[in-house]
Amino acid sequence: MNATAVVKHYYLLTPEERFRLILAASGRGDEAERGRLGRSGAAKALSMPDHAPWALAFRELAQRAYLELLEEAARYLDALAAEDDAPDASGLALAAGFVLRLKAEGWKRFCEGLSVPPWLLWQALPGFDRLERALALAESAALAPEDFVAWLNRVRPSDAPELAASPLTVDDVAAGHEHFLRQRAARWNG
Repeated sequence: MNATAVVKHYYLLTPEERFRLILAASGRGDEAERGRLGRSGAAKALSMPDHAPWALAFRELAQRAYLELLEEAARYLDALAAEDDAPDASGLALAAGFVLRLKAEGWKRFCEGLSVPPWLLWQALPGFDRLERALALAESAALAPEDFVAWLNRVRPSDAPELAASPLTVDDVAAGHEHFLRQRAARWNG
């Protein structure tokens, strides 16, 4: 049976079968097949409260921010563990601690603007205790903002300009979260 003959039978697929085939096509990089499968299903009308696009967007953002902070925590803890092996690792570990704290503070600032507790959706998730331990450790073992800039200037390529300030701030992180939330809410809103 050729591909055209198979396409003619897509309407017989259940939604679950179609979903699985779409994932499989995506996994093998077959965008044409993924598109055909996606268009072959019937439309489904959904009804939701008017705030749902914002709730869905926030849930997406919270998951993304959590994973990013977990990755920063892992990078920080790995750098601390490597301090014994490499003489320059201490600066890297302290810089990683600064970045972890900065991104956590950016998330907190963003959540303050929404009057939402920052850890609300994360407390029961795997890895939250590790994130808290890394943040607590970074309180005493991380560079201060001015020391972070000095460290960046020490490790920058010789042809790169010297920095006067950190290329990333708490406000930048919070604004990035705000932008993502609005973008995803608009998409969920249709």
